[in-house]
Amino acid sequence: MRGIYLNPIARRRRPQAVVSVDSGFVLILVLPVAMLLLMTTLSLVTRSNSAAVAAAQESRAQAARMAAEYGLNQFMALVNTQYNRSLNPPLVVAPNQPIANSPGASYTILSFNPPNPLPAGSCSESTDNNADLYVTVEGKFTVGSTDYKRMITRALSVCAQGTNQYRVRALR
Repeated sequence: MRGIYLNPIARRRRPQAVVSVDSGFVLILVLPVAMLLLMTTLSLVTRSNSAAVAAAQESRAQAARMAAEYGLNQFMALVNTQYNRSLNPPLVVAPNQPIANSPGASYTILSFNPPNPLPAGSCSESTDNNADLYVTVEGKFTVGSTDYKRMITRALSVCAQGTNQYRVRALR
């Protein structure tokens, strides 16, 4: 009796798909975990972007405040060197004075009210004959088309130096 020769390919069993009762159980666990990771990642990206924008705005606001402080210092220098009550107007400062070596930064002296009458006597270390000179300065920092503005108001303690001259003694 002669045996039948079977081709080895024909002898191989074809794999059958095995479907168990628990099929799809892992997918139910993986999907919520993947969604949680995705939401966490998105919230972290959004938060870091918001923090970067807030930091940039705060930095620009600080630049505007520093421009106002610079304007106040310039005003004190003007009072010490050029203020003369006999002139009418006594002191004029042009608006939006640019600050050298600081592109986009400028200041404006909004108001100041010199004491009336002048402090009695003259400036000396031993006397306390000071009066208050209130000044309001606005600093502006421009980035593109956006202006960041900060306003400061200070009282300068001044004394009389000569008939119509003031001298800044202190910043209060």
